[in-house]
Amino acid sequence: MPRRSRPRRQRPDPSTFPLERLRDRMSSYIYGNITVLAVAIAVSPEQIAHGAAVLTVLATAVLTYLAHVLSHVVAHAIGDTGDDEEHRETVGAILRDANPIATSGLIPAVLYAVAWAGWLPSPWAQTAAIVILVVRIGLVGVFLQRFSGRRPSFLGLWGGIVLAAVAFAIGLVKVLLTH
Repeated sequence: MPRRSRPRRQRPDPSTFPLERLRDRMSSYIYGNITVLAVAIAVSPEQIAHGAAVLTVLATAVLTYLAHVLSHVVAHAIGDTGDDEEHRETVGAILRDANPIATSGLIPAVLYAVAWAGWLPSPWAQTAAIVILVVRIGLVGVFLQRFSGRRPSFLGLWGGIVLAAVAFAIGLVKVLLTH
């Protein structure tokens, strides 16, 4: 009996998003990656080897997501018309637009889990997690150009590299001042 295939869900075209939603998603993407980057810098190879780093990264991503959603839901109460359907749509948009915060911890968590399983040395997993997060942030300049309807350029890439350096500095200072 042939298997039925479900229609593949396609990613929405960014050009069809309202500008404020794109801005919220990009903000969530950057914020989530910077927050997880600070954790990726802070965990020790021992925490990675014992599995604690997996939980730390996932907890940071999920709790930051929840705090972000809560703050946006409360802030969107300003000017609320009392329309329940509008409220549901707003909350749904907030939840979806905050997804980049929650997903920012997935790659580091997988890398740390692989190291915990003994398939990769802990320092390598940590370095890879940090590099991947910095690269994700570094691509923001190109994403911004694409979402703005412009062709990606060297200038956009350069802007992303500067953003990644600033994000890394923020993560490093956060670790130094809070640990």
